[in-house]
Amino acid sequence: MIYRLFNSFFMGFAFISLLDFLYFIGIKLHYFEFYKIGEYFNVIFIDNQNFYLLLPIFFIVGYLMLYCKFSKIFIRLYLVCIFLSALSLYQPIGRYFGEILFMQKDKTFQLGHITFKADLLYVGRKYIYMYRDNLAKTVKIKKSDIKILK
Repeated sequence: MIYRLFNSFFMGFAFISLLDFLYFIGIKLHYFEFYKIGEYFNVIFIDNQNFYLLLPIFFIVGYLMLYCKFSKIFIRLYLVCIFLSALSLYQPIGRYFGEILFMQKDKTFQLGHITFKADLLYVGRKYIYMYRDNLAKTVKIKKSDIKILK
């Protein structure tokens, strides 16, 4: 029984990590590099994971693919999920996924006494990245220096 739990967890970890990696590498290539967001890939990957949700999913996916009566159905479903995650490697889809996950349009920011609007691209550990339409470029500002109003 313990062998099955261990095996389910580690195989589920491997299966889900592949999906996660494909999804986030597509976002890194086609969203972060497009907007010139200078965050290290592992920080993006680790900071945007819900581990409380992922840990039980590792067990469930591993068990369904290894020990369930209908494991062949789940393996086929997993192959479809690999294809869907790999779609983020296609530039328009990867950028769209990144915009859904990270972008917040028309936010109001306050930097000192100056108030302005921009699209919030990504909130990192130390910096906030935003896109200013009137400047037509990505702006990087320390989190401690700026307030997000709306």
